[in-house]
Amino acid sequence: MQINGLVMGKYRIEKLINNGSFASVFRAKEELTNRIVAIKALPKSVYPSGRLRYLMTELSAMTLNWGHENIVSIHTVEPGEDEYIAYIVMEYIDGSTLHERMAAESFSPSRAVNIALDICRGLTAVHSQNIIHRDIKPQNILLTSDGTAKLGDFGVACILEATDDIAATVTGTRKYMAPEQYDGEYDYRVDLYSLGLVLYEMLTGQFPFRGRNHDEIKIKKLDAEIEFDHELPEELHGFLQKVLHRNVHSRYQSATEMYQDLDAIRATWYAKTVREELTQSPNTHTTNEILSRTREDLRLSPDLARWIELEIHYQHRIEEERKKRHQLEQDTSACYERAINYIHQHSPVDALRELKEVHSHYSAEVGHSNQVKKIFRSLIDAFTIAKAPSGAKDIVRLVELLPANEVEELKTWFYQRSLPNHVDQSHDIPDSTGSDIEDDGSDLPLAPTADSSPTQPLLAESVLRSLHEKTKYPHERVAAQICRTAENFTRQKNKRARSEYKKLAELYVESAAHFIDTDDWEAAADCYARARLAYVAAKRTGSARTMANEAGDCYAKLAEVMSRRQLWEEAATQCVLSADHFKHGESNEAAEEGWSNATIYYLNAAEDACSAGDVERVEAYCQKIFAIAENIQRPSKAAAAARRLMVEIEESISTPSQVNIQEPERYPPKSVVTHKDISPVNQWQARR
Repeated sequence: MQINGLVMGKYRIEKLINNGSFASVFRAKEELTNRIVAIKALPKSVYPSGRLRYLMTELSAMTLNWGHENIVSIHTVEPGEDEYIAYIVMEYIDGSTLHERMAAESFSPSRAVNIALDICRGLTAVHSQNIIHRDIKPQNILLTSDGTAKLGDFGVACILEATDDIAATVTGTRKYMAPEQYDGEYDYRVDLYSLGLVLYEMLTGQFPFRGRNHDEIKIKKLDAEIEFDHELPEELHGFLQKVLHRNVHSRYQSATEMYQDLDAIRATWYAKTVREELTQSPNTHTTNEILSRTREDLRLSPDLARWIELEIHYQHRIEEERKKRHQLEQDTSACYERAINYIHQHSPVDALRELKEVHSHYSAEVGHSNQVKKIFRSLIDAFTIAKAPSGAKDIVRLVELLPANEVEELKTWFYQRSLPNHVDQSHDIPDSTGSDIEDDGSDLPLAPTADSSPTQPLLAESVLRSLHEKTKYPHERVAAQICRTAENFTRQKNKRARSEYKKLAELYVESAAHFIDTDDWEAAADCYARARLAYVAAKRTGSARTMANEAGDCYAKLAEVMSRRQLWEEAATQCVLSADHFKHGESNEAAEEGWSNATIYYLNAAEDACSAGDVERVEAYCQKIFAIAENIQRPSKAAAAARRLMVEIEESISTPSQVNIQEPERYPPKSVVTHKDISPVNQWQARR
């Protein structure tokens, strides 16, 4: 065949690709379609009548697997001319063979595994057609320009009658044969062994069994254990030892099984990278770039990568919460011990200081409410004469002992009570855009100054200011600047204050969308909650309600995730937050669903505490159920179950001869309603 010559009147020969012992392969262009093809020219001298069966087998094998993405496809077969018996017109691969690439460069573990995965997919299709390739080697693996591997050259393939048939011909490249292939009694598993040899070569640049001739190599395959002269990821050691085992029954039994283990190794590598970046890199942008490169390098699907990231993020968050809770319990217990000692030493002021420290540690979250009650009872006994505050200084000292949420409630009450009657509570400021803005008067009133003019910020603005005193995410620095600008305009009574708060709300809505894309529901909920406050400050009541409902949705989703992990207390907390935001959004039905689910999760937590013999936690969770149940219109089954649980505990405590409450393992945790009886209904999902 001449370069630039025309074959069969329609294929223009462009160049010689490969010239082997059994065939020559040319690149050609189909004149009518301008399609680039590969033509395998088969000499008559190589295919006498006795060898024609090999040609027919090759054509049949390629035809049976036509169109597979990891197998070179055959287009047509043309009758040969002159010294050629036939021309096989095939798909042209715009790359090179694996053998050529291995000679030119070294392969990373991820690239080698990806190529092996491609060939596993091809072999799965081949073996499903009862075909044994019998000649898996680097020369018969073609790589496209985008790195996809394709299996070619079925010249010595064997087509069996059934999948459990045994081939009985010693055929193939001896170096890449499986041990049983030398004896001429084997099946499709020899292809898996050969692929294991190719993978070892890609990873190390060397052949695993080295010898002066094929007989020495065969002996080492049968006798010697595989040796690892190079540093390879630990996961690959076991894989290679299994795929290259001397005993065929100890190896992988199918290409699908082999693919699954390689795919799991690839996922393990990505998970390791995610963990390292999560614990080491404080820069979110840098982390995203590294993970993006790793995903591309490992050719992971976006869905699988996102699932791995989500799993590891939750594992990391649970571990951090566990450490935080452990430290919180230690700090709180130490404060309680010191407070009790001060009471015994008749030092009530020092005891109060310790209680203030306890409140800063969120004592209710670690279930020490009963201890707090005992300490207060001791304090009441210590102070036999109650003294009412005599002036403002005494009141201030008492207020300093209150928790932060009660201080905020006191501020709200004071603003409302002290607001002069003649002050207009709406404080309408024209919107900078000139649009009509609805205002239902839901904003909290301003606190008066000495001249009774409303110059103090709204409570929503005060909360926004406190939220921006510390920043956690990059967008919060921009938000803090916008918030300061809005406050300056408010103090100047400038109408641009509203437009700045509207800009702040839009920034948080955009940030929430980003967090939703990464399934960070907690951060998304926080952004929507802040956006609601900003819209309240901007006098955009309708938008504020919308943001409240969005925050409620995100908290509900986070509660659902926590419940699947049986983190009942955390799930209940998120449900309460969800219900509160739905209430602000005037979605009363959704709010009631959130409160109802919260009671169920707290009941699950109470039953777990009961099983552990922790009576104090049981009481704390039941009290929360009773408080939440007051918000629910329909009867609460969880509240009824909590009451029965409390009765059972009281009856057990009242008969100490029968039950020793100091030994939790003897306490009968009789469950009336559990999460099996009242499973949290995923009504949030149905609503979405």
